[in-house]
Amino acid sequence: MSFPQQLAVFRLLALILFLTQPSLGYSDELKNSASMPNILVLLADDLGWGDIGLHEGIARTPNIDRLAQEGIELQRYYAYPFCSPTRAAMLTGQMPRRFGIIQALQARDPGLPAGLPTLPRSLKDVGYETSLVGKWHLGVSSNPFNSGFDNFYGFLGPEIDYYGHTSRNRQVDWQRNGKTIEEVGYSTFLFADEAVYLIEERDVSRPFFLQVSFNAPHFPFAAPPEYEAKYSNLRRSNATRVAMIDALDNAIGRILETLDEQGLRENTLVMFLSDNGADQSGRNSPFRGSKGSTFEGGIHVPCLIRWPREIAGGSVCEQPVTAQDLYPTLIAAAGLTLNLENGLDGKNRWPAIRYGKDNDRGPFLISAANSAIYDENWKFIETDDGRTMLFEITKDPGEVHDLISEEPAVAERLQAKLSEIKQTFPPMTSRRPPGRPR
Repeated sequence: MSFPQQLAVFRLLALILFLTQPSLGYSDELKNSASMPNILVLLADDLGWGDIGLHEGIARTPNIDRLAQEGIELQRYYAYPFCSPTRAAMLTGQMPRRFGIIQALQARDPGLPAGLPTLPRSLKDVGYETSLVGKWHLGVSSNPFNSGFDNFYGFLGPEIDYYGHTSRNRQVDWQRNGKTIEEVGYSTFLFADEAVYLIEERDVSRPFFLQVSFNAPHFPFAAPPEYEAKYSNLRRSNATRVAMIDALDNAIGRILETLDEQGLRENTLVMFLSDNGADQSGRNSPFRGSKGSTFEGGIHVPCLIRWPREIAGGSVCEQPVTAQDLYPTLIAAAGLTLNLENGLDGKNRWPAIRYGKDNDRGPFLISAANSAIYDENWKFIETDDGRTMLFEITKDPGEVHDLISEEPAVAERLQAKLSEIKQTFPPMTSRRPPGRPR
């Protein structure tokens, strides 16, 4: 099948999804927008599990660490191995292979189909003001505005220079609400400036959904000199990346401080997470693998939630939560109901997070070019070249002991389930992104 034919299939599937996706209704507990929480999502880019101070990282991250002290840490949160699939899953509640998104999209790739139901669109429909600050990276078929965001400030492509705000081809990729602009400043701090502005200048009669998608610590590495000087004991390349995480933490601290100044702390759900594991320059310890892999190091990433009104500080959730779960989970946290929730791949995990309800969610899949299917204590991996592995992941999170030959019945069951789910996906394109410049 040619790529144009594949694209036509994706668009047809998108139309079918649109006609069968959930509608939104109020729960009995929420009757007006004044009682709905604000939602702030802070998304890091290529930040590994072991990159933050909370997990013995080198960078100083007191603001990120404090979110765990004041909220809950999801011990088993799973993203996708690359930027674009995770963002698609977060936005739509669907596994990104349904849209043919299996890799990091390039600047002109079609990406996410237009017109899909999304988390920001559902919140906008019930009165939320919705804003995206930072990185889009979901292709050209859709954009932030026709995906449910009222406001957008940032860049569309996979990466930019932190100071010049230019893409790989040296073109400026920086805009506010569809208009290209040229600004001076370090992108991490400019994103924090915009987030602070949107919070301070919000419509106080409406709740807000604000997603700040930082590009730190994604390549190309650059950090303010005063941050890099803190880590002069490290090699230059390591010092730069660690300083980027330190600067990211500072930016997050400014946004959280603004919530306090505006009296919004108690009724704002703050979520901090990463889009995938660190590349080989970062820290995914104690997990195996890195960005691009369905080993835990590529997909098992930090996720913290703070909501003082609802969640006790220092809590821990050990139940699995995935990127596609965030749409129905945040809708439920807002006190709303998705009326046809079975139209999503994601599950509402709010009862597990908020109340600690121990329920078996059933098998779930993280599938990009390679696939990992989880079921209770087990994880089965199938690579794009046909290799298979089996791990008892709750006992062996470092994926040291491959049990594929020792537990053939478990492997056969999970491979059959994986094959069943894959039958619902469109054919996987062979197009792969070019190698990253060094």
